[in-house]
Amino acid sequence: MTMEERIRHLMSELTVRDDAKLVHEVRGFVNVFDDSSYDGKIRDAVGWAEIYVDPKRVEAYGGREAVRERLFQDLGRAADIAGTLQGDLP
Repeated sequence: MTMEERIRHLMSELTVRDDAKLVHEVRGFVNVFDDSSYDGKIRDAVGWAEIYVDPKRVEAYGGREAVRERLFQDLGRAADIAGTLQGDLP
C-alpha cells in the first residue's frame, strides 16, 4: 500500500474513529518524505487529531464535525502531496 493509499484509508475511517490510536497513526506519517509541504500538512493533521480525540478541547474548536473537517482537509492535502512525491520516486 502506498503512503497516499494509507493516508486515504485512515481518512475513510474518520467517521467511526475517535480513539488515541488515531493520533498515533497520524504521527506515523511524519517524516516519511523530505518535503516541507507534506510534513507541514501532516504536522497540522497531528494537531487536529489530538484535538479530535479530546472531548474537552474539541468543543473549543467548533465541535467534532468542524475538527474532523479540518483534519480531513489536512490529511487529504498530505495524501495528494504523497501521491505526487511517490510518482517522482525511481
